[in-house]
Amino acid sequence: MVNISQIVDESLARLGVEPTFDHLRLQWSRWFRCDSSFSVLLAPAKPGIFAIADEIIPQGAELALDSEGPEGQSIVAQRFSAGKWETATPSPVGTAEPARVKRMLALLEIRETDDIGMALGRLFLPGNPLREKLEAGKCFTRYAVIEDSAERAAANRIFQRWMLDSTETNSYQDVA
Repeated sequence: MVNISQIVDESLARLGVEPTFDHLRLQWSRWFRCDSSFSVLLAPAKPGIFAIADEIIPQGAELALDSEGPEGQSIVAQRFSAGKWETATPSPVGTAEPARVKRMLALLEIRETDDIGMALGRLFLPGNPLREKLEAGKCFTRYAVIEDSAERAAANRIFQRWMLDSTETNSYQDVA
């Protein structure tokens, strides 16, 4: 069975028009915990790409107030970014509750596959280097179904290049 996107792509190719792939329009699933082969049972048996991420800071974690910053403000977190230390301070709202943060994930890898469900299930086979990390319960995954193999390969190249560029510059980006 031929889908409509394949018909459109073939028609554009006949006319000499080079379609561009917009990776920002991918319909990603929500992040879900990936700690056993049972956690990935609902992933579709369709082609696409998937991302695996490691939880760095749990959602709703309480940050320790470890030191004082300028003007007596308590510093709740520090991170090294772009060659300098950045600090976060509590908001001046004045609540008695400790500072709470959103879950922070570190992207481990992005893969393309012909069957998302099978590829995620294979992560838990003996001998897979990610198996122990996944079974520790701190990893999450999400996927995007991409039927067209050329679009899937283009999306994978875009994300692989982005990951390479991000590791070279030690950048942090909010991708939630």
